[in-house]
Amino acid sequence: MPNKLGHAKSLIQDLAGYRFKDENILLDALDTTGLRVQQSNQRLALLRDAILKFIILDDWYPTGAGNDHVSRVGSNANLAAAARLHGIDACVLTNPGHRGPVSQATLSTTVEAIIGAVYLDSEKDLDAVHTFMKALGLTVPGPGL
Repeated sequence: MPNKLGHAKSLIQDLAGYRFKDENILLDALDTTGLRVQQSNQRLALLRDAILKFIILDDWYPTGAGNDHVSRVGSNANLAAAARLHGIDACVLTNPGHRGPVSQATLSTTVEAIIGAVYLDSEKDLDAVHTFMKALGLTVPGPGL
């Protein structure tokens, strides 16, 4: 666990410049097993759902683009692809008996949970969350992009 946690901290810091103050929040976000916290990372993922939608809609509204961008950015497939692209899949804590790649649903939930963790750890700083999401490519492109 500490190895994956250290890798995740470095990855997030290098990717988005965000440094976690409370490692336990990040550890909860990476835990898909439910061994550390009942419901594993589900609570953080639910928090993320509202935050991600707000930030995507905030980026989207001024563009005048169709709302298909909003659905695409927040889709499980897109979140999982971002996790794989940036190496987050290597940081996910799975059950010891798990073999093979981490599923799309688990990767998506983990990215959602990390977004929720950044929100809580940053003392609800939406700019920090937006920076992290932008680094993952989880924002709506501006006009003309």
